[in-house]
Amino acid sequence: MSVPDIVLKCLPPRMPRGASERESLQRFRERHDDCTALLVEAPSGYGKTTTLLQWRKQWLDDGANVAWLTADEDDTSERFSMALLHAFGNGMPVPANPGRTGHFEAITALLSSIGSRGRPTVLVIDDAERLPRATVGTTLHYLVLNAPANLRVVIGSRTRLPVSIAEFVAKGHVAVLGVNELRLQLDESMDMIQKRLGDRLGLDDRARLHADTEGWPLGLQLALATIEREPDAHAAMASLGGRSGSLQDYFVESLAARLSPEIQAGLVRASILERFDTPLFEAVSGIRNAGPLLEELARATPILMASENSAWMRMHTLARDFLLGRFERLPESEQARVHGIAAHWFSEHERFPEAAHHALAAGDEAMAPALAARSLWDLSTNGKVAEAREFLDRLPRAMWERDRELRMIVASVLAFGDRNEEAIVIARDVLDDPQATKNETFAALRVAGGCVGITDRVGEMVPLLDRWQSIGDFDPIALFRIAKLNAQAFMALQRGDTATARALVAQQAVFGDVGPHRYAAGLGRSIVGLSHLWDGQPRLVVEALRQPLRDVERDGRRSALACLLASIVAAALFECGDIAGARAMLADRLDIIERAGFPDHLICAYRTLAGIAFAEGDHARGLLVLAEFDALGKRRDMPRLRVLALADIARAHAERGRFESASRALADMDALLPLFEDAKFEPLRDGARLAAAIAHASVELL
Repeated sequence: MSVPDIVLKCLPPRMPRGASERESLQRFRERHDDCTALLVEAPSGYGKTTTLLQWRKQWLDDGANVAWLTADEDDTSERFSMALLHAFGNGMPVPANPGRTGHFEAITALLSSIGSRGRPTVLVIDDAERLPRATVGTTLHYLVLNAPANLRVVIGSRTRLPVSIAEFVAKGHVAVLGVNELRLQLDESMDMIQKRLGDRLGLDDRARLHADTEGWPLGLQLALATIEREPDAHAAMASLGGRSGSLQDYFVESLAARLSPEIQAGLVRASILERFDTPLFEAVSGIRNAGPLLEELARATPILMASENSAWMRMHTLARDFLLGRFERLPESEQARVHGIAAHWFSEHERFPEAAHHALAAGDEAMAPALAARSLWDLSTNGKVAEAREFLDRLPRAMWERDRELRMIVASVLAFGDRNEEAIVIARDVLDDPQATKNETFAALRVAGGCVGITDRVGEMVPLLDRWQSIGDFDPIALFRIAKLNAQAFMALQRGDTATARALVAQQAVFGDVGPHRYAAGLGRSIVGLSHLWDGQPRLVVEALRQPLRDVERDGRRSALACLLASIVAAALFECGDIAGARAMLADRLDIIERAGFPDHLICAYRTLAGIAFAEGDHARGLLVLAEFDALGKRRDMPRLRVLALADIARAHAERGRFESASRALADMDALLPLFEDAKFEPLRDGARLAAAIAHASVELL
């Protein structure tokens, strides 16, 4: 190896322009200060080299001696040893011809010299995945195993190195920084977007861009490069995908450079799948023995993302969009054939929502209806409300109107949204039918209860619970029992009996929170969060809901259940003084909360957004949010929402000395109070009166 080659290998690359230091990665380095080795392991585009360069600078600032080595495929053990000696050549003993001496002896001498000097020393090895297997298994392993106490070895690799480090990790000698740690968090993406685009993108667009790029740093940079060239950043954001601009260029180059045409074609066909394991991928893609290929793609590229402790994986959102663009160029007959293969595979494995989706896409009208009931049931009870509604929109109305079981399942989908009036009609037909079975009655009560709760007609819940109690000792399926407990807890909450509400939700634990119980259990947790909020304990809200929120966000940040829980967490964060956290929690979620949320979720979201605006001194925006909140209550005939909105509007005007405007808001609020004498709103009467009294007192004090 020539001297120029050695010099180049030992020179660190230039720091990328505009690279931001990430506090979380700095904390990782500091937290593992006593480890012999740090392994930074992730596919391309996750900022490994940038992280190593930033750490290098920090170690140099701390007074450490830092050597850099960029590995490659030609680094045999002898060549690698020679490069190591040259990397530490400044002040270190270097044999006259180290390539001809035993490389272990040369490394031993180097390690001895480092140890005897006592100065903190760091060796950074980048692109370690390119090292020959023999070099990793012998020389690199020897280096880490025999490193003196003052030497830290830091390794960057796109793939898992072919050497066992489990024992090192268990003993605390090695720490691994992986994809999950390198993936950008929402606040980091927001900061990067702000620095690059300024205020050209609003808060919701920034949150959506973070969701679309899934924390992939290079993906975000490529997206920003596309957006900043366009005059209308919002329009560019709305049309962003993997089918154009810098992102398309990246995927084209990545696929063309790395993969054969056969594998590219298989990935295009597999892009119709949201998630897959190896057998499903093989069936749809036509690629045999695909396990090693999928493992390599997940390790070395951002195209595939493997699930932890699971054989299932999925494509990155942007990569899938790029590949779907190519799938849509295939002949329609080929598209139908591939969807048909997927439909039959899912049906055979009792994955009915996916089977029905692909059957419809394949045009299989004989297969689709048979799967419809099971699909809608699975989607809706698992909390995939948007997917259930989308699937329902594709079903011919005549298909479900003539099937009583399917009709009730359709009602359960419609109940939790803006078509709940249709759902209540279906439920009442069953409740008024003396021939209805007990399970049919329970299903109808669940639907009716959902409709009552989501429309704030709380008084109508009382006869429903009485009907539930009258059925007697019949033991319904667990979902219906959870629904009853939720209804009882909901009524306890509206009475202000927060302890009873929590106790009723706690009884659900025996049924679990997965499968068909997932959405109902999530609504129960929502009630628990609201109860703590009403008790003035916002920190307990965060403790109770933070982890469940992370769990449901695995289905997507904008999934219905994630958005509902986020509305309550945002209100709690705001009350704790974390304005930035509350704002980020609600970013790009309000539209979902409006479509799927119960009144209390709407109250949390809107009042928090208004509070954030007022706290930041943007009085006009705060009033606009409250005016929209009032208008929403008017459209949906929810006087409780209007009372709270007008109470806040009155206080906001009074704080600015606009007492005439405050008086008008109070008068409008007072005019709503007689509505709570109606039986359907009567349980909310005391709360509305209290809110009105507090508003009057607040204005008078100002």
